[in-house]
Amino acid sequence: MDCKETERRISRFLANDLTGRELIQFIEHVESCESCKEELTIQYLSSEGIARLEEGKTFDLDRELTEYMHTMVRKYKLRRKIRFGILVLEILAILIIAGVFAYALL
Repeated sequence: MDCKETERRISRFLANDLTGRELIQFIEHVESCESCKEELTIQYLSSEGIARLEEGKTFDLDRELTEYMHTMVRKYKLRRKIRFGILVLEILAILIIAGVFAYALL
């Protein structure tokens, strides 16, 4: 993923709208590109920071953004594990059904 693609996807990332490979590529690029990380930080600050300033709350947006990125990666990995588990269960079910039919034919 290049910088232009990454910058176009920042708003979708902040809206929790990136999934799968797109999410991982986005995060990998942001973590390796100082310019894109800065742009993400600016947009995160403008969306989250202004609301918090109005509420008068104290915050550490840089830490929160880093935590948000790690949370998104953890959710992605969990979804992959769940999909893999479902696939394994489906295969087992097919094998059991095939075994029952094979046994019935004997």
